Amino acid sequence: MRSECEREEDVLEAVTSGHWPDRCPAELRGHVESCALCRDLVDVAGAFQLDHEQASRDARVPPSSVVWWRAQLRAREDAVRRAARPLGFIQGVAATVGVWLVVTLLRAVPPSTFASWRAAARQLAPTVTFTLSDVVGMLHLTGMTPVVIACLLATWLLLAPLAIYFAVGDD
Repeated sequence: MRSECEREEDVLEAVTSGHWPDRCPAELRGHVESCALCRDLVDVAGAFQLDHEQASRDARVPPSSVVWWRAQLRAREDAVRRAARPLGFIQGVAATVGVWLVVTLLRAVPPSTFASWRAAARQLAPTVTFTLSDVVGMLHLTGMTPVVIACLLATWLLLAPLAIYFAVGDD
């Protein structure tokens, strides 16, 4: 059994060029009938050729104006992305420098000053303390039961991440 045939390239050329079997020499057709390897090649290459022709007929190529318009849109989007990249980097550097500056300034303030700042903040903010009975009284005043509040809180906890995902996600 032979694994190669000297006429294999001629047969493949005839099939892929569309000359098989009508427009090829009778001598080549006779060889294909006598050679099992070339017969298999004709079957396989013919199937590929038919598939290629079918795909070429079914292809939907958009008009050139649509292709040009899409290319222009993509070029603009890429330009915007390239222009925004350094801005994002600069914003990150600015945020880092800002945090570093705040930490440095807070470390430079003597600890005794913090005590006076806390005292001043306590005077500005009213002291409010809630007990459980106050919360229950407010719930009954508004007509809401703890079960309704628990359901609303659970719904919020489930939907908030989804809303954030859609708000921040890329389109």
